[in-house]
Amino acid sequence: MNVANSKCRSLVQNCVPFRGSNLFADTQDNGIYVVWSFGFHFPLFAKVGDQWYENDDRYSNTTSKQRSQSHPHTETIKVPCAELKSIIER
Repeated sequence: MNVANSKCRSLVQNCVPFRGSNLFADTQDNGIYVVWSFGFHFPLFAKVGDQWYENDDRYSNTTSKQRSQSHPHTETIKVPCAELKSIIER
């Protein structure tokens, strides 16, 4: 589903795959839902079971805006990007 970044939050909250402008989300083969910025190298959020994880590394202004637009507005565990990638690859 193509969507404007500014309208993606409800899709993220409901774990619906989407494509925005340099922002997208999908469900991995292992069942983990991931919101990605600028391709598969920079995850912003991941939902594992009932728990949300958030990348707490510093970002560009563009990625910061994408993060605020796609934030699930629920409690997250903030982890460094490398740790989030490790969680996603489980």
